[in-house]
Amino acid sequence: MYLFNRSITINVRSDDEQTVTVDGFLLDTHHELCLTLGVDLKSNTITSAKGQFCRVPHTECEQSQQLINNLIGVNLNHNVRKQIQVAVGLNYGCTHITDLTLECVKGLLQARFRLMHLTMQEDEIKVLVQQYLEGSCMYYK
Repeated sequence: MYLFNRSITINVRSDDEQTVTVDGFLLDTHHELCLTLGVDLKSNTITSAKGQFCRVPHTECEQSQQLINNLIGVNLNHNVRKQIQVAVGLNYGCTHITDLTLECVKGLLQARFRLMHLTMQEDEIKVLVQQYLEGSCMYYK
């Protein structure tokens, strides 16, 4: 018997050459959260943020939904986790929105690698990916 389950889905779509939209969904035994982020690729900054709490375990949790607007302006180049925690998490926020936002950022990173294949040669991509992911796992040691 399962006592708990959680699914997180991230979809990244290209709006144009300069912006993408990231849709994140978190569904578990107690929560159903949706998050949509607009990201400027040149500055690597969140330019829009919308979300909805469809199901939460406590009525107080709904107050955290308004914090999603704080994600606008977060720069994804440095101290991403800290910026996101300050924007939507910690004592007055929601750890689930923090987690979902971080998963959206990870999805965006993967999408950026995919975008490279549309604009760069394979040998250029390989060098950049190797530099970026060096030390992150066994393959890139």
